[in-house]
Amino acid sequence: TVYDDGTIFSARVLDLTADDIVDRFVTTSNDICKISLAIGYPTVVSVPHSVINAFKNIFAISIGSDYTIKEAEAMKELLDNPEALAAAQAAAAAAAPKAAEDAKKAA
Repeated sequence: TVYDDGTIFSARVLDLTADDIVDRFVTTSNDICKISLAIGYPTVVSVPHSVINAFKNIFAISIGSDYTIKEAEAMKELLDNPEALAAAQAAAAAAAPKAAEDAKKAA
């Protein structure tokens, strides 16, 4: 223990690293974001999530209606053309094992 100006600190407090402080800051920032999103109060940490959620809603409306946004055109095209969707799924399935193999080599 350490005594400093009338306060007693345990040795554990003195063993904090910069990583410990950053981890606590990030955790607190995440908690603030969650609370802000839950109550609908915009903060610096919650606004990016609110914007992304709004975009997801606009994207879903575009997919389900005649209104089209640029970002949803490719998805609407795949949904309107089942053969193109099947071809895209086959291409993704063929690429998946190679991507997994490349990831193992990189690790």
